Amino acid sequence: MRKLTMIPCVIAAFVAGGCGDRHSKSSGDANAAEVTTVSSETSSVSTPTSPISAGPVSFETAKAAFTEKRYDDAVRLFTSYTSAQPDNVWGFYMLGLSAWKTGDRDAAVRAFTQALEKDSTHVKSRLNLSRVLIEQGKAQEALPYVEGVVTVDSASNEGYRLLGRVKRELGDSSAAIEAFKRAIVLDGHDAWSMNNLARVYIGQGRFQEALGPLARAIEIDSMVAAYHTNLGRALERTADRSRLAEAFMEQVKTWR
Repeated sequence: MRKLTMIPCVIAAFVAGGCGDRHSKSSGDANAAEVTTVSSETSSVSTPTSPISAGPVSFETAKAAFTEKRYDDAVRLFTSYTSAQPDNVWGFYMLGLSAWKTGDRDAAVRAFTQALEKDSTHVKSRLNLSRVLIEQGKAQEALPYVEGVVTVDSASNEGYRLLGRVKRELGDSSAAIEAFKRAIVLDGHDAWSMNNLARVYIGQGRFQEALGPLARAIEIDSMVAAYHTNLGRALERTADRSRLAEAFMEQVKTWR
């Protein structure tokens, strides 16, 4: 097993009071960090493989505004584009992303819903519509969209990660755990699913079981503050401090 260089620092920080975290950028909630960064949750903005017909506003022009983070302009341009090209599902998808980035969740929901009216199998629209609905506190409304993704594509790591979030929001911890574990099996570098799995364990008081996935998440990406924060919570609540290092290492081994 490859040595985890972060382990001595973590153990010292919570057993002997040493080290500290020099890598954390922020201390926000794990979900907030996950869902507000479009690039990490949607991978990259995909475009159709076939040419797009010219219109009053081209897809490329509108997409450029989004890429340059001129989100208000992107909303205006994609609104014009979808009016001229109402059959292009990608236009509505990008309109949804643009509206979401401006903070207009209602407009984002409308755009993603319109995309799905054009193509009910459009996975990215299903996933992002679900994320917006979760942000609005409407996990129950998000559930069928997410379930549709994993039904159609049982190898969708993103689908199972989001299913875990929905189930957790609905209070179904057992189903959330199973979904996060499935997401991790599908992608062994899915640090967010590891973090979210650990959060469910912490919520259940299963602090020792949370150590392994959190250690692995930090090994994958030590720059995410939420991982360090949650690991700190789990370590602080681990009962037997004399056996902490041993338990910590054993949990890490199970997640290698």
